[in-house]
Amino acid sequence: MGAFWRFGAVVAIVTVLAATTGTTAASSSAAYFPLGQGTIWTYRTNSHGDIIMKVGPPAKVGTYGCRIIETVVGGNTTQRECYGVESDGVYAYERSYPAGTMRLEPPQRVLAIPIAVGQAWEWTGRIGDQEVTLKYTWARREKIQVPAGSFDAMQLYFEGLIPPNTQVQTWRWFAPGVGMVKEDSLVSQANQRVRVYAELVSIKIAR
Repeated sequence: MGAFWRFGAVVAIVTVLAATTGTTAASSSAAYFPLGQGTIWTYRTNSHGDIIMKVGPPAKVGTYGCRIIETVVGGNTTQRECYGVESDGVYAYERSYPAGTMRLEPPQRVLAIPIAVGQAWEWTGRIGDQEVTLKYTWARREKIQVPAGSFDAMQLYFEGLIPPNTQVQTWRWFAPGVGMVKEDSLVSQANQRVRVYAELVSIKIAR
């Protein structure tokens, strides 16, 4: 994830149950974002070959408890993010790259509940030295095919402007008991447009 603010980055990859709505466990943000230590997702991309994301040990960022997710490309760890599940969704608190670490102020809500078509929210905060506003919407439910199989998924759409003139649009699909199964991002700047996508190849869920 994100994924969730890098992943070919453009946007970070981030992460599972989209079969029902309401307040049941099936509709909780925790179900959409499995954080069991040892969980591993492998994605095939059009920009970096295969990307591996794995859940590591618990950590703390200030007063927030969270779980580390590492992104590995070509055997090298390129990103570490700390995510936590709160009553109203999943939050990213900190992201680390080889060049340094940045705290997300305020914490970035990357998934929100209720997980229902039409649910929308915003996040305004700093990513590095830039202030960014991202607008999110749970857009639709649909069946999607990726190398790992066919999934009934919920599509999340979000967009934002990175100053001074970079527009980012991202579509992510989340599937029951799996997490994010696909990401498709479009980055536009002046007359240039770059598409970056990733599809799930395999997953190992740790309990």
